[in-house]
Amino acid sequence: MTLQDALVAYKTYARAEGKSPKTIAWVVSSAGYFAEFLDPEQQDIDTITGNDLRRFIIALQDKPKFANHPYNKPQQAKLSSQSIETYCRAIKAFFSFLKREGFIESNVMTKVKMPKVPETVIPTLSEKEIEKLMAQTNKGTNEGFRDYCLLLTLIDTGIRLSELANLKVDDIDYEQNLFRVMGKGLRERFVPFGRRVAKALMKYHMKSRPEPIGTDNFWLRRDGQPLLPKRIEKLVNAYGKKAGLKRCYAHKLRHTSSVMYLRNGGDVFSLQKKLGHRSLVMTRHYSNLADSDVRAQHLRYGVADRLKI
Repeated sequence: MTLQDALVAYKTYARAEGKSPKTIAWVVSSAGYFAEFLDPEQQDIDTITGNDLRRFIIALQDKPKFANHPYNKPQQAKLSSQSIETYCRAIKAFFSFLKREGFIESNVMTKVKMPKVPETVIPTLSEKEIEKLMAQTNKGTNEGFRDYCLLLTLIDTGIRLSELANLKVDDIDYEQNLFRVMGKGLRERFVPFGRRVAKALMKYHMKSRPEPIGTDNFWLRRDGQPLLPKRIEKLVNAYGKKAGLKRCYAHKLRHTSSVMYLRNGGDVFSLQKKLGHRSLVMTRHYSNLADSDVRAQHLRYGVADRLKI
């Protein structure tokens, strides 16, 4: 069985199992890139070894950023360790599928160690920056008030961009202040929102929302068509630039919401459920950042260091 045949099989199985198009595309593109790296005579899945993946990792470490990107020009900087690790996770997931479905007798990738990824500080906004961002919206117009509601919802809930864009009118429970969202892996969950968000959403729905045209999406363009994720991201970027903020994007608002939730006294377990994380691994990153913030504040405002004794 060739690697290309195996990729066709993977796509069929993954679709039948209900995997998201993004997950399928991630695995297929990464494994396809790996197939291009291998020699022509190595296209049979039984001839591929763990050392082939190790050679692939080394080759990626010398690759310039955007070397194979269809739109962006290659850069002098090398691929980040995060990007390389993402390729490897996809390839290992692909070979796990081959073993699980009996296409190979043993998974030769299990002993290949993932490249180390340095822990980086998650970027967030300060309260003053959030206030400055929100002040850029013109709440006196229908679209401006819609954008105010969008930003407020992202900051209050930490909801994902795709989850926000796909909200339907019936997904909003004003009595219990809950959104019903479909998260990653087709996992449904309920996300709470605050009183200020509830008032803003109701006002947008009753006064500023255009008449929908063939859709039950909550967020609409001026012409009554759904507001797509890419458009919302562009709006966040534009308001961030207008506010003079460095790199403002929807996921940064998710980071900000998560860290501020913990700073304000929220616990990591409820945050995990709110964000839709399967495990506490990612949620702990926010916890660590909040803890480091507390340490920094203590060094600045600690009691003993300020006593004249």
